[in-house]
Amino acid sequence: MEEIGNEYLGRNVKRQICAALIANTVLVAHGSISGWLSPALDVLLSDDTPLIDGEISNEELSWLGSISSLGSIVGTFIFSILSSLLGCKRAMIFLALPSIVFWLLVFYGEYLLHLLIARFIMGMTAGGIQSGIIIYVAEISNDNIRGRLGSITPLARNVGVLIASIVGATVDYGVIPAILIYIPIVYIISLYFLPNTPLFHLSRDDVKEAEKSLMFYKGYEGKSECEQLALQLEFERLKNIVKATKANEKLHLKDFCSQTAVRGLIIGAAMAWFLQLTGCFIIINYAMLVFKNANTTMDPHISSIVLAIVQIFGGILSTSLSDTIGRKVLLVLSLLGSAFGLISLSAYLYLNHIGFNLSNYSALPVACLAFVILTACAGIAPLSNVCAVENLPPKIRTHGMVLYTLWYNIVNFFADKYFPILLKGIHLHGCLMIFAVNCFLGTLFVVFYMKETKGRSLEISEK
Repeated sequence: MEEIGNEYLGRNVKRQICAALIANTVLVAHGSISGWLSPALDVLLSDDTPLIDGEISNEELSWLGSISSLGSIVGTFIFSILSSLLGCKRAMIFLALPSIVFWLLVFYGEYLLHLLIARFIMGMTAGGIQSGIIIYVAEISNDNIRGRLGSITPLARNVGVLIASIVGATVDYGVIPAILIYIPIVYIISLYFLPNTPLFHLSRDDVKEAEKSLMFYKGYEGKSECEQLALQLEFERLKNIVKATKANEKLHLKDFCSQTAVRGLIIGAAMAWFLQLTGCFIIINYAMLVFKNANTTMDPHISSIVLAIVQIFGGILSTSLSDTIGRKVLLVLSLLGSAFGLISLSAYLYLNHIGFNLSNYSALPVACLAFVILTACAGIAPLSNVCAVENLPPKIRTHGMVLYTLWYNIVNFFADKYFPILLKGIHLHGCLMIFAVNCFLGTLFVVFYMKETKGRSLEISEK
């Protein structure tokens, strides 16, 4: 019976793909905001800064780069509450509001305080992404494409970073927000027409709307008896999941202490740690600063655009590989590849630091950083969220993802906050070597602790 459901309802996934693309448009908006910082630093760190405060200091830069993570922590709580009350889809509409406020503050802001508030507010969207979009996509997607649809999330963010890099390199600082503010507006309009998930409607005992939602997302056409039977089987399966969850709806501490739950929480925490300390997001965040310290002859704006393009290629590669070669293999290749690129660049920079003439290899820093971004975005970046969701039991999945997001943002805050400070203390080659060691530790964790979850049904985690 289960094979019938998988065969007939697994064929038409166009609406699932379309819904995932629409939902992830807010990631394009969020990525454009994240990508704004790098080209903006070229202006904010110069004598021509538009801020009345004047050129920002290294300490102020560290806060500007990291304060969004504090906003993410606040956003995690706000949007997890909204998701519980309104469902993932309705709560996701509110994710666009911080992005709109951000661009308004950047456009009209004249002081550093305005930018700090803007960065804090934009971080709220990142917190909501974890508790909203990731769970939404997981709930509407078939088991055999969940990994690929989950990989759209970082890919969409990367597209946003590329857009911001191109716009930031071609127009004046004050024109950027006037252009990019339209992305979250398009997102709101598009998302409005999508139904909420079947699981949400069933949790509210709205069977009729749940059935309509299931028919929509599964692309039900009613052309054969087998398709009708498959729909009935899938609907019964979802009802059983909701019924089992409601039977034990009240969470207890012991629910987080079972072997499966503890394992899932550990994997989520480890994935968040290893992802942040690969350095890929830090490199993108401070790209202009990194390239100025890397002694490359290439224009920093062009270098930032190259990295943004490489990010997208990595995301595309991930969508092709995550459901074919499996999570573990892809994670290992990603972490080892990142380590190789980081060590290569660290060695180059150290030799340059102690006086070796490496002028004939001035393109090497860009090549190494591009390789790090490619390998990270093809594996650890998209699979961090996917593995966190797939390894948590259904009963604690929502709350577990909240804990995952909180830890992710705490690590992100300290990484972004202290990178500019460490950069002055141990130089770029020292920072990169720390990231490389982290990648090797991550490889050991994946090989010896994680289990393969490719193609596994989400409710299996509870068994």
